[in-house]
Amino acid sequence: MRIRSQSNFWCGLLFAALGVTVMILARDYRIGSAARMGPGYFPMLLGALLALLGLTLTVPALFRDGPAFPRLHLRPLAFVLLGIAAFGVTLEYLGFVLAVAALVVIGGLADPDLRPVEIAGVALFMAVFSVGVFAVLLGMPLTLWPAL
Repeated sequence: MRIRSQSNFWCGLLFAALGVTVMILARDYRIGSAARMGPGYFPMLLGALLALLGLTLTVPALFRDGPAFPRLHLRPLAFVLLGIAAFGVTLEYLGFVLAVAALVVIGGLADPDLRPVEIAGVALFMAVFSVGVFAVLLGMPLTLWPAL
């Protein structure tokens, strides 16, 4: 059978697979009933809804024309994942401010059209904004700078 809308088909298949996975993981918890919900009731319900949503995307994609699956660009994927990993690794050792800056700088390398000045400006803004939100407004106990 020919897939007529590859983008919708694969997106729906991913949703359905995630929904079924959540349902399998939630079966170890007590479900209960609608009147007395157990800890597994909500995850099971969300997993079922996600699987149903996936099927509503996947099945029509076999019969309706739609967009083709876009070409996978590895450079943005690699730099974004590397930026997230760098944030996780450097947070404890370099502090929150430098970890956010590393995340933005490495993630900014994903777009070859961005200039270094633009990346530095966004990194500075995000570091200040993140400190303002998480440390000042929310009062989270963050290590802002590396311990000397």
